[in-house]
Amino acid sequence: MQVVIALAAVLGVVALLLLPGVAAPASAVPETSATGASPAQQSSPRFARIVIDSMSPSIVTTTSRPVVTVSGRVDNIGDRSISNLSIRLERGDAVGSASGLRTQLADDDPAVAVAGPFEALSESLAPGESVGFRMSMALSAGSGPDGQGLGISATGVYPMQVNVNGTPDYGNPAQVAGSRMLLPVLSLPPDEIRARDYVDPTADETGSPSVPGLGPDGSVSADLASPARMTMLWPMAAPPQLAPGVLGGSTEPVRLINEDMARSLDTGGRLNELLKALQKVVGAPPREQSGPPSSEPPAESPAEPAPVAVPGSEKLAESMCLAIDPDLVVTVRAMSLGYEVSTNPADPTSAARPGNGSEIAGRWLDDLRWTASRMCVVALPFAQADLTSLARIGNTGLTEAALRKPADIVDAILGVRSVRGLSVPALGAIDDAGADALAEAAVTSTALASNSVVPTGRRDDTGRYRVGRLTAQTFDAPITASLAAIGTAPSTPALTPESQQVDLTDESTGSRRQSAIAALAYPAIAAPQPDPADGSNPRIPVAGRSAFVVPPTYWSPTVADSDALFATARLLLESGAATPTRLPSLVQELNSAGATGRLTNPPGVGPVGRVGSVLTSQATAAIRRNVEDSWQFEGALVRSADVAATPERYMSPLREDQLRAIRSPDVEGSAVYTHLRRLQEERIDAVASTLHRLGQSVTILDPGGRYTLASERSPVLLAVRNDLALPVRARLTTSAPEGIEIGDLGVIEIPARGTRQIQLPTRGETSEAITIDIRLATVTGVPLGQPITLQVHTNAYGKPLFYITIVAGVALVLLTARRLWHRFRGQPDPADADRPEPDELERMLAGSGYQERRRTLQGEGRPPGDEPEDHPHDP
Repeated sequence: MQVVIALAAVLGVVALLLLPGVAAPASAVPETSATGASPAQQSSPRFARIVIDSMSPSIVTTTSRPVVTVSGRVDNIGDRSISNLSIRLERGDAVGSASGLRTQLADDDPAVAVAGPFEALSESLAPGESVGFRMSMALSAGSGPDGQGLGISATGVYPMQVNVNGTPDYGNPAQVAGSRMLLPVLSLPPDEIRARDYVDPTADETGSPSVPGLGPDGSVSADLASPARMTMLWPMAAPPQLAPGVLGGSTEPVRLINEDMARSLDTGGRLNELLKALQKVVGAPPREQSGPPSSEPPAESPAEPAPVAVPGSEKLAESMCLAIDPDLVVTVRAMSLGYEVSTNPADPTSAARPGNGSEIAGRWLDDLRWTASRMCVVALPFAQADLTSLARIGNTGLTEAALRKPADIVDAILGVRSVRGLSVPALGAIDDAGADALAEAAVTSTALASNSVVPTGRRDDTGRYRVGRLTAQTFDAPITASLAAIGTAPSTPALTPESQQVDLTDESTGSRRQSAIAALAYPAIAAPQPDPADGSNPRIPVAGRSAFVVPPTYWSPTVADSDALFATARLLLESGAATPTRLPSLVQELNSAGATGRLTNPPGVGPVGRVGSVLTSQATAAIRRNVEDSWQFEGALVRSADVAATPERYMSPLREDQLRAIRSPDVEGSAVYTHLRRLQEERIDAVASTLHRLGQSVTILDPGGRYTLASERSPVLLAVRNDLALPVRARLTTSAPEGIEIGDLGVIEIPARGTRQIQLPTRGETSEAITIDIRLATVTGVPLGQPITLQVHTNAYGKPLFYITIVAGVALVLLTARRLWHRFRGQPDPADADRPEPDELERMLAGSGYQERRRTLQGEGRPPGDEPEDHPHDP
């Protein structure tokens, strides 16, 4: 009988392992090893999903209740009913490094240090059904019911897991769902059992207590010996929305690729929520000041009450800095003045429909101005341009436009004075080429992920290093990844190693928010530990006691997310675990950074240049060509009193389009790179199309046919047309064969949207038809319009006629001189030797008057009509 039972047990285990879609049941005994669940459990699909509504307390302090309570629901997301559902709470060991903030959540096989008992949840759960839960567990071991507790006796950040077991139809008992989050413990409330270990410092003769900060009531105080220096950026940015290839200076209608920006700025939109959340720290502007930049203010929106600054936010406001992408404020300002939505963003001349968000944009921009005037502001790189891509393109003007001029743009539009000298790359890391681009733009400081900088000497717990010609403030990339995971569009930053990539689809809004709270608190809770004696440094890549917080550029926290983060930051600052550090002070202190480091590729990510850039060699050459052409075209334009636009404002949008084409990937994944490369090609082609259109807008009006000059020095009359919004300086170049000379007119200025007559000086030397090629180009060498060919005829006969005339003239002079020579000497001219002697009649006629010659000739029989009539004055 025992053999049969054993055989049945073996067969049951084999069937359990081979059954598809079913994992081994989770044990009620806590796992203490690193192995955790079996491989079958790791690869099995989820039958259910846990949605966490809340964890209380979200951060443990001495005033917290000594019980952790988690509430939420379990959804059956499979196609089978699940029976005998049970649930329990588990925790792991405290996070030992910043990377653990993500690896503890991403690990397929998490270690369990303490686990509570399973509690019955539901007898059966059909597909699509849900069941709520609420379970509590004591913080400390032995203080809970039946002696159960989480066993937390020291400060730190602890991974937690809600584990749900059940039996799916046609399966065996297994873990059907799990949800992980982090619990930050800043300090611990009183505990009777822990109080027994308290040792009075005045009577202690053996040494310090086993638990640092332990009080007589069993509470554990926060480590306030070295408060974390907190500086938090608040990014305000959006993916590029302006359609490419549109000229600036209000000379063409502003075109957007879609209405996403208007929706984001409106009530409930991402950018609107970011700004309203920030106003809970610094306050909101009076309603009457919020409106479009023209005419009367709009009516108040009844659905959106003005946020009020939360009391006690002074330190938080001091530690925060608004990080603004200049491309965002450029776009919103353009929208506020009226815009269109393109039907085909790849074609700058395609049809468009009127935009609907002008009033929304104007109101939001006014609110942003008000908020920015009351706090620190720093400009981000324009359109989140990738620094390695800038270095590859190698255009100094474009690099300065991306890194140096953003501060000027933000200041001009918002009316503030932003922090100078600091660049915050969107990727969070740079390579040597990117560092050279920063130095070229005269940017001396930067913010980098700590895993992209390797100290070459002593480690600095403030996270500040001198790297080549730059100084760098490092931050923990896992904290950035935790903040990227919250909100309406959770994401994984591109700089996240695979070991830290959490499956965000498997976690609910509440669990992701709780992990973000813990990540924000981590630098203030986890004091830096000394390096081990063997020289290894497990703290790499931890920034240290510096709480320099850099959320992802395009993050999307909800109102609840922002409130929770702000509440956590206020608690850390008010408790003394962190101190506010203003960004301008931090930048000044960076100049005196003593620790040195070098740039490196973040482990598990790959080369920074390959992660952050989607440029191909063809795209690099095309952008370089477009940028050079835009500079050359701008150099030929002339400012006009009739047009508000300047040459720079007219042409700069085309260069800004090229910066938008090289923006850094905001999330990881091959699909993102494919999408960015497609957008890049569209922007490059659209700018090239506009540059070609500009060149064709200034032309020579071809007279056509044959052109005849009145004389050999008559000018060739031409007309040139300029359809641009600004005057342009140009030169005419001609190509003609020998036989005609064409003078140089020098630089000519063609009026905006007008025509100019030109007289091209010529000198013809032949009467033959001559073909002249005429080209027009800017003074900087950009070809304009199409060259024309003229067939020119002149009245000149050329050199042969000249030589004949000279010979004839010489002959005439010689003959005249010969005749005069003989006459003066009284000699007959030999030329007259062949003439016959005159007869008597001819002699008589020579000496007669007219009437007498007439009568004589009539008498000789000559026709009377051949003689002239009598002249009245003849004798």
